[in-house]
Amino acid sequence: MTEKHYLVANKRLKQGEYGSNPFWVLAEEIDESELKNVYFRQMHEWKEQKYWLIYKTKNDCHGIKIERRRDLAIPHVANKFIYELDCPDERLAYEALFRFVEEQLWFGDKIELYTCLDGEEDAARRTACDTVIHLDAGLYISGGASFPISKENQVADLARKFRWYDRQYAVIQR
Repeated sequence: MTEKHYLVANKRLKQGEYGSNPFWVLAEEIDESELKNVYFRQMHEWKEQKYWLIYKTKNDCHGIKIERRRDLAIPHVANKFIYELDCPDERLAYEALFRFVEEQLWFGDKIELYTCLDGEEDAARRTACDTVIHLDAGLYISGGASFPISKENQVADLARKFRWYDRQYAVIQR
């Protein structure tokens, strides 16, 4: 089964890709030697024109994708705007996720994250995996243990500490 990640907020958020750096080029404008030096490439055809989607480095490739889900209700969350989140289990993707969350949160706001297998959104969450992140206080609380978050680079520190677990609930608050 497919693992699904959800980001839930108390306000509308911008949908789309965040943190990746794609580069589009017409197929006729790039030669094979240039294509050999890129991290990822994929051919697309649009209106009878061929284009290459290119990511020059691994850092360019890993980001997140957010898409609103109006048809879904998750009983474990309090906020009302549910977004499906495509966030691979990669440090660079976690950095993009926490950078996005940090930009969206105002004082007193919270964003919830929930992950589960597809179709198991109503299954009981694993409270042992619950995670609370207090950005302003610099605290990361998970599994009953509390860890400080670096004040100098919170995003990188959170990306090192955080990992997805099945039926995990996490709340990030400012």
